[in-house]
Amino acid sequence: MKAVHHLFRQVLTLLLVIVTLCGICFWLLFDAQPLLTPQGQMNADAVRHSKQLLSNLNAAIRNPTEQQWVFSANTDELNSAFALASRTLPGFRGQAQVNPAGLTSFMTLPVSLLGKPYYLNASVQVRPSSGPLDVHQVTLGMLTVPGETALNLLGWFADQLWGAGKGENILAMVRSVQFQQDEVKVEVTRPGGWDLQRLKQSGLSVYRELFSSPAQTANLEFYYKIAAEHAVANPNSSLISYLQLLFRQAQARTAVYQDEPGRAQQENQAVLLAMAQLLGGRNLQLLVNEVKRAPGVKPPRVTLARRPDLQQHFIYSATIQVLTNKNVSDTVGEAKELLDSIKGGSGFSFVDLLADRAGVRFAQIAIGSPSSAAELQRFFSQDRTEAELFPSKSRLPEGISQQSFEQKYQSVDSADYQKMLADINQRLDALPLYQIRIRE
Repeated sequence: MKAVHHLFRQVLTLLLVIVTLCGICFWLLFDAQPLLTPQGQMNADAVRHSKQLLSNLNAAIRNPTEQQWVFSANTDELNSAFALASRTLPGFRGQAQVNPAGLTSFMTLPVSLLGKPYYLNASVQVRPSSGPLDVHQVTLGMLTVPGETALNLLGWFADQLWGAGKGENILAMVRSVQFQQDEVKVEVTRPGGWDLQRLKQSGLSVYRELFSSPAQTANLEFYYKIAAEHAVANPNSSLISYLQLLFRQAQARTAVYQDEPGRAQQENQAVLLAMAQLLGGRNLQLLVNEVKRAPGVKPPRVTLARRPDLQQHFIYSATIQVLTNKNVSDTVGEAKELLDSIKGGSGFSFVDLLADRAGVRFAQIAIGSPSSAAELQRFFSQDRTEAELFPSKSRLPEGISQQSFEQKYQSVDSADYQKMLADINQRLDALPLYQIRIRE
């Protein structure tokens, strides 16, 4: 009996220690107020700056003869990247401050605990260096970690991921970090055996290993073959004809494997990825499976509301939704339209945005839950028209220049812009297809 009491006291003491440590960690890490409030807006300039940042990175690593990589970015480009990130990760805020003394990045992420809002506030300070990376300090909530300790932890995590010594090697690649009034420039040693194309292929291979399977690939190939044959027999047709054909096949295959939970979702996902492989560009094809078209060969002409570009918006958004999540899909769609509003582009189009949102909603229903996946298959068991897939686009403005967009809508966070999104959502909600509920 004494042994039982002793064991009980030990367990109780352990639980009290754990609860106390959790309480201390919570008190140290989480704040009641955000470090940053909403301020950066995603507009055409923000997207342009983000694109420039990516172009700079791409240009730096493409030269096969350079032994050193030099990356540069200014404050606008860094903060524009934060603005895009905040659209993808709701509630996240980031801000960069650059001056000759160094770079300070501030970040805030909302967290709901026990029904109450709290914030994980963080900051990172990087100082100029002519050797290894010099992080002055990292702050998480009330906890301040010396830079050297933070780098050691980063190195340890890299060792766990890629093997002993890899963390130290990666950190040692940084040759110098220089700051001017509004710009940061980082010089990095080019890794031995570096090949950009091989890296892309390796990344795709890792992605497929993590997020696909031989069974999924077989399903995709099954639907791709049917879609490709339909394209040959119907060289100029509406997207609805493909969806009608493929989702009827998906319903039949789901019935064969009806004892497998989630089978309808698996079949629907394969349908959407097969359409991406049939109609997408080279990069999208690689992402979902493999390139099927020879270089220079155009995809079949498939339309939505009599326009091939709207079909592209629909399929690309649906695919991104399947592979990532709604916030990424919406952000990509908005960013593309904002880029189009800049001089030389086709202009911001709320019609394109309607097609983007329709693709996202369609994919959510297709794979969101077993019930919604099955109901979507039943929807296509009857003959459907394009008007049941895509609502009217009348009176939605197109071809809006950057100046006109910013005069009327300011940014994608403004009330006027949100009113247009509400109109788009109402048009989708009016169709029975998009009334299918996603129930777990």
